[in-house]
Parts: sequence; structure tokens; C-alpha cells
Amino acid sequence: MRRLSRWIVRIAFALVAVVAVLAVVDNRSLVALHFLNWTTPEVSLYWWLVGAFALGVTVGWLGAGVQILRVRAGTRQLKRELSRSRAELERSKTPTDAA
Repeated sequence: MRRLSRWIVRIAFALVAVVAVLAVVDNRSLVALHFLNWTTPEVSLYWWLVGAFALGVTVGWLGAGVQILRVRAGTRQLKRELSRSRAELERSKTPTDAA
């Protein structure tokens, strides 16, 4: 099973590499972006696509990181509450010596 997953990853990587090469070959035209009065220098369309992809990946990782931190904080809080509840349960199980 491990070999199969490695082969799948290799094939996926090869496909991504082929698509990247095709994107470079097909998108050589220079493009300048315009926004209000601001204009970017002319750069190959491929680099704009790579930049947009990189920005999307970065934003996705940051969003996932925030969610992971929230889940970990919630887990810590639940573990503290669980340990308090267990301690209280153990105290309630012990007989009191009120003689």
C-alpha cells in the first residue's frame, strides 16, 4: 500500500510539472496589470499565475493554521475540564469520616 501511495504521489507530481511547463510555453506574452492609477511592470502571464497560486496557497495555510490553533486551544480547555471533573468525581467517591 505504501508503494502504491508513493507511485500516486510521483505521478501527480509529474502531471503538475507537465502542466507547469505547458503554462510557461503557452503564456509567454507580457502583461501589465492596471488598478486605478497604479500600473505594474510588464511581466509574463505565467508569473502572474504563479504569484496568484502562491498567494492562494499562503492564505490557505494561514487560514488552516488559525483553525488548528483554535482546535488545540479548545482541546486544552476540554482536557482541563475533564481533569477537574475526574478529580471531583474521585472526591465524591471517597467516604467522608464525619463521626
